[in-house]
Amino acid sequence: MWTNKLLAMAIVGALSGCASSTTSSENSVQQPPTPNVITTQNVEIKFAARVGNEDISCVPMLAPVGLSNQIPEFKDARIYISEVALLNDADELVSVTLNQDKKWQYQNVALLDFETGTDSCSNGNTAINNVIKGTVPSGNYNGIQFTLGVPAELNNYGIDGDDAVSPLDVMGMNWSWQMGHKHLRMDIKGLMIHLGTTGCELVDADAESVDCSSSRPNRPKYQFDSFNPANNSIVFDYQELVSGIDISDTASSMCMSSNSGSVCQHIFDRLGLDLTSGQCVDGDCSAVQTWIEVE
Repeated sequence: MWTNKLLAMAIVGALSGCASSTTSSENSVQQPPTPNVITTQNVEIKFAARVGNEDISCVPMLAPVGLSNQIPEFKDARIYISEVALLNDADELVSVTLNQDKKWQYQNVALLDFETGTDSCSNGNTAINNVIKGTVPSGNYNGIQFTLGVPAELNNYGIDGDDAVSPLDVMGMNWSWQMGHKHLRMDIKGLMIHLGTTGCELVDADAESVDCSSSRPNRPKYQFDSFNPANNSIVFDYQELVSGIDISDTASSMCMSSNSGSVCQHIFDRLGLDLTSGQCVDGDCSAVQTWIEVE
């Protein structure tokens, strides 16, 4: 009898030892590391278009412009902005991922629209837009960089047909004779300013293939190292853009991004662009431009 009890106790002890060993072995297995989760935050970048201190409007304005001090009567005021990035605390540029709203923003390009399509602005439409919306990794940001214009890879895309996509299909910003988009359009009675890439050559009309390798891009890139998206706005000043131009002179009534002429020379100087090459002067439009400021 005692022999049977001792044998039973020995068997239970052996089984307990096996269970303990198994549990210890399982606990010693290393768990995979927790993956890093990148959090994001929403960001809204506000813009304004003014004549001096007065917002651009489609009704009679007060602020005069140009050498003749003429009151501008606006017909159109629209600008494409692309490749937006914010400067973080480590002085790193971080791209803004734009909301794909199927109206004002597509991929990395957005359309700013300051005209209402009413009164003197007969070229446009009633909808306006003065903000770019997107997301960035969570953090602190104190600067901004952006390109004025449609990026090269989209400049001949989205206009019409099967690939039409808003806001690239806005006909008022389609520069058909230059085979692309107007990066900027600011028209008043007596002066039209259309900034766009020039010198592209049509390769295949059916395939909508265009060679822009020898073009003048005319896409100024700007950077402002003191900009807080929560508190600041980017302001375009039309009064400064046309300073030095006599808009009452009907012989000099437009700048269609030509590489010659006094009107385009004045405009390009204020944009920070070299008139001949269509590139930023000395590679930096920010240092020489005079018509944009942070407010």
